[in-house]
Amino acid sequence: MKIGVISDTHDNKPMVLRAVQILRERSMNAVFHLGDFVAPFTLKLFEGFKLYGVFGNNDGERILLKKVAEELGFVLDDGPVEIELGGKHFLLMHGSGSVEKTKKIAESLAKSSDYDFVLYGHTHQRDLRNFGSTILINPGEACGYLGDEPSMVILDTESGVVNFVYL
Repeated sequence: MKIGVISDTHDNKPMVLRAVQILRERSMNAVFHLGDFVAPFTLKLFEGFKLYGVFGNNDGERILLKKVAEELGFVLDDGPVEIELGGKHFLLMHGSGSVEKTKKIAESLAKSSDYDFVLYGHTHQRDLRNFGSTILINPGEACGYLGDEPSMVILDTESGVVNFVYL
């Protein structure tokens, strides 16, 4: 199964459209969005995908985001969210507070060995580490506002291969 993993789009429409184009070209089975869509129009740009997402700290229009998600058949909720797809167990979360706090929480969840993949956002920093049989991933920021290069991840769950894709 191929899954696109994206976070922190922050209403940057050109970057989201580029990401969506790549996700379509690579025929993703699903997309995980790790929060900070910001406005409902950003969520609508993912129409046609099987999308699972969590709210981020900058998602202020939660009621409308949830309504749009339901209309599009997406799963969107407060994180952390546990998902099982293709026989793999995922934990999706955004994060909160400082970079250090968010990383510490994500690492603790990965060290629990309860999940095959722990996916988080919020820090705007790419991260890829293994904790036993668990792969910890932060796709970095898709918006390109804070980091040096906007990115997302293409995850092949069968092989465990994680590819960062730069937008």
